[in-house]
Amino acid sequence: MPHSRPQSVVVIGAGVTGLSAAFHLVEKGVERVVVVDKGGVGGGSSLQSGGIITMLLGAETPIRARAVSLDLFERFGRILDGYEFHQVGCLNLTPREVFDQGAPTRELQKTLGGRFEVLRGQEIRERFPDLRAADDDHGTLDLRGGYSEPHRYIPALRAKLEEMGVEFREHEAVTGFDVRGGRVVGVVTGRGVVEADAAVCAVNAWANHVLSLAGFRIPYKNFVHERFVTKPFPEPPRLPAVNDHILDGYVRPTDDNRILAGTSAHNPWSHDMGGPDFHVGQLEPDPRALPFIRENLVKRAPMLEGAEWDYSTVGLISLAYDVQPVIGPVPGADGLYVGTHFHSGGFAYNPVSGLLLAEHVVDGGTRFDTDIYRPDRFARVDVGAFLSEPIIHDDMGRVRH
Repeated sequence: MPHSRPQSVVVIGAGVTGLSAAFHLVEKGVERVVVVDKGGVGGGSSLQSGGIITMLLGAETPIRARAVSLDLFERFGRILDGYEFHQVGCLNLTPREVFDQGAPTRELQKTLGGRFEVLRGQEIRERFPDLRAADDDHGTLDLRGGYSEPHRYIPALRAKLEEMGVEFREHEAVTGFDVRGGRVVGVVTGRGVVEADAAVCAVNAWANHVLSLAGFRIPYKNFVHERFVTKPFPEPPRLPAVNDHILDGYVRPTDDNRILAGTSAHNPWSHDMGGPDFHVGQLEPDPRALPFIRENLVKRAPMLEGAEWDYSTVGLISLAYDVQPVIGPVPGADGLYVGTHFHSGGFAYNPVSGLLLAEHVVDGGTRFDTDIYRPDRFARVDVGAFLSEPIIHDDMGRVRH
């Protein structure tokens, strides 16, 4: 059956993936795009993100996806007023034995367009004077990587979307779908039906609250994740974004001379939101996180020793059953698509996740093979049993940014 190109699409969720999807839908010629959110734009976990960006992941499809994200971040840096992609590099640190085992992955990354340098202890110290590294520490520096400030990116992208004619309907909860002949033709909210040729569910932690209205659920778990930000330093920190797989955390500079740091070393239990009325503002940082950072990440970034901590951001990261994103058509609900569950890398994925969603909706397929992301891959998983079982973070596997 030929794929019909929609003229109108409702995007559910005004986080970074939803905003990106709206952008790409308009660019692909969709005449009317409406973004609906039960809160405000960026009001879920998007504004709480660490914003670290790299393409140096461990498998072909994620590497390809992140390469496209980098292309788009570079483009957004040119076309979004008030936004800058801080392309300071992203240093992925590992012990030597892990580094040695990663040689085939680095070859794959290079084949797929990765530009990186391998740095060892002294080379790391010389390149980045505000980083400390042991002689046997090995790092792969993604030369195209870096970071974004979510509080600048999200308003800039929203302003661009409004300029492109996208309609925003904030503080409007979705309560159902208008389905006719087995196809979604509208989204029901507390204010009525928003008619559309297709709908995109781009919420993250709340995904099943929306998808269950169409008879589908994803096996995933939410975990509380916090980041801590210092007060400004007199001079800009001389360091890139750092994914530290040796000391189990990450650090990056900010655009106002601070350092942002985070960790999941305390290995939290999955978080039960308790219903659709939950808000991320109810979350508190895990009391074990900042003491770990003070004791351990100061070994990587000596500037943190004695630093004053100014504030924290707390959100939810969502991991699907196999710790891969979920992007594509929803089984059993023609005209409904989903893009969600990007582990701790949702911000880095958002430009390409929105693009892939737009390609599914408009073209009926994506520019490269994204079958590992398809929502129908969970057909043999006992979703109910998985959702009811508490799980600690490490039992699902750890993927950072």
